[in-house]
Amino acid sequence: MHILSSSRSRALAFVGALLVCSCSSETTAPPSQNDFVSQFDAVWSKYDSTYPYFDYKHVNWDSLRTVYRARAVAATSEQELANVVRDMLGQLRDVHSWLIAPNGSSVSTYSPATLVNWRSDVWQSYVRGYGWQQQQTNWGYGRVEGVPYFVFGSWNPAQFNAAAVDAALEQFKSAPALIIDVRMNGGGNSALADSIAARFFDSTRVATYVRYRNGPMHTDFGALQAARVSPRGAWQFRKPVLLLIGRGCFSSNEEFIAAMSQLPNVTVVGDTTGGGSGNPAMFDLGGGWQYSVPRWIEYTAAMQIVEWKGIAPSIVVPTKAADFDAGIDPVLEYAARWATTVQGQRVTQN
Repeated sequence: MHILSSSRSRALAFVGALLVCSCSSETTAPPSQNDFVSQFDAVWSKYDSTYPYFDYKHVNWDSLRTVYRARAVAATSEQELANVVRDMLGQLRDVHSWLIAPNGSSVSTYSPATLVNWRSDVWQSYVRGYGWQQQQTNWGYGRVEGVPYFVFGSWNPAQFNAAAVDAALEQFKSAPALIIDVRMNGGGNSALADSIAARFFDSTRVATYVRYRNGPMHTDFGALQAARVSPRGAWQFRKPVLLLIGRGCFSSNEEFIAAMSQLPNVTVVGDTTGGGSGNPAMFDLGGGWQYSVPRWIEYTAAMQIVEWKGIAPSIVVPTKAADFDAGIDPVLEYAARWATTVQGQRVTQN
């Protein structure tokens, strides 16, 4: 059985120290100090004209330029400059701000220190009893007390597609309910996430709104743009759905959660999501390094900003580290009780 990716999957929680690039056998002149300073200025200016959260986060970007430019002036290598940029962007506390080293490794500038209500080893001990069917990487399904249980560890179209999920759903068309677990899902491709959500939509609904910077001032923004989800497939699952979420949910997974939260047959349980949305674009720093720049503010359909706030569940399931240390997953325990109740109601109705 493949292990699902951690809650900090994809670009949202890159770990590891910056790596020193291997030296070439050829002798080349290192960049001058002026090159490092101009590279720093280019990063600062790109954020100054693009980044959407300065005002929301009460960040004095000019002050940070003064502090970190002095370090850029003193930099003697591309590695040192990358360290300076990393530290400056870290002040934004934005999981969508990161660097990519010349060797392709990702370097985080910020990783939230919060308890995630999911742990891989504990989760695996539970799904062994669920008749688990591992599918392509990062998703699969089983049954919790007879109720189908779907898990999506990321929204990565290189790992699976909507057609594969459709085929699995077809097996459970007559199921009395469904459980979806995305607590470990750090994001990915929003089109894939929306295509799965669309199998549960009975009509077109607004899932989220976004807006981009459109001027030099940090408060200059364009109009709100609505992201809508419409029904997809020959049929939609309209029976009760339990959606499990938590602090490990970010980015396009929060879009999925925001969309599913609009549906009256969906109950969202667990913990508030991580609160990170930015639709970043990549730019060249120099010396083989790249850096990301978040470009939008995303809102729920109720106009709540996702960044830093996250999306709260309708039912909170308290968890603590000691639970997982003891091999207990309180959220799955809740799901089992819910599934038992649903099955009992089905028997009563019949």
